[in-house]
Amino acid sequence: MRMRYRHVTYRYIEGSQQLERHYRQLLQDALRQSQQALLHHSKTWRPLADILESAEVMTVKVELAGMQEEDIEVTLYEDALVISGDRHDDHDGHKNLSYHEAQIHYGPFRVEVFISYPINRDAVTARYENGFLWVDLPRLPETKTERVYIQHSGTQES
Repeated sequence: MRMRYRHVTYRYIEGSQQLERHYRQLLQDALRQSQQALLHHSKTWRPLADILESAEVMTVKVELAGMQEEDIEVTLYEDALVISGDRHDDHDGHKNLSYHEAQIHYGPFRVEVFISYPINRDAVTARYENGFLWVDLPRLPETKTERVYIQHSGTQES
C-alpha cells in the first residue's frame, strides 16, 4: 500500500470564512453522532482471549479491564465454556461529550470456547485479577480401554 500526503492551503474570499466554519461545525456534529451511535450500539463483541492447553488442563484467559467480578458470567456446558457480560461506559451520562478516539468496546460481550475432551467439573476454577479472568478446566484422567472377549456358548443348534 502506498500513502500520499498533500499539503493544501485554503484561501478565504469575502464571506467564505463563515461558510467554512459552518461546514466544519456540520462535520463535527456528524462525527459526534456517528461516534455515539457506534459506542452505544448493542452489538455483542468478543474480548481478547488466550487459550492454553497442556496434558492436564486447558486455561482460558480473557482480558476484561474495568469490569466488576459480579458483572461477569461464566457458564460451563457439556462441550463448551461461555463467558459473557456487559461492560458499561463511565461517560454515558455526560452531555456534549465528543471522543477523539474510541477504541474500547462497551456493551454486551461473549466468548465461546469449544471443549473437545471430558473435564473434571468438580475441579474447574475461575478467578478475576488485575482485569483478567482465568478459567482452568482440568481434564478427567484417561481411562484405559480394555478388550472384552466374546464368550462362546458351548452348544450350537442345527
